[in-house]
Amino acid sequence: MGKLQDRVLAFIFMFTVLTAVSTLSLSLIREERVDFYASLSILAYYVSYALTRPATGYRHVRVLNIALLALFALIIAYRVYGVLAA
Repeated sequence: MGKLQDRVLAFIFMFTVLTAVSTLSLSLIREERVDFYASLSILAYYVSYALTRPATGYRHVRVLNIALLALFALIIAYRVYGVLAA
């Protein structure tokens, strides 16, 4: 296997493990907010991506990163608004 393919496999493995652990942990504490699951999955993606760097020059990866960052920012803004409005 090539070096890039090894990094992609490492990324997939790390992302899968982090997502599974966070999902299992949240379900064990009976968390019901979907935005919490989504935000932790996005964080797992960014941690996995930062540690493995599977691909950097592809346009679709950049678009995905921008979309996930925007979604994460919206989730955080919504939660902050909920706290401040209460």
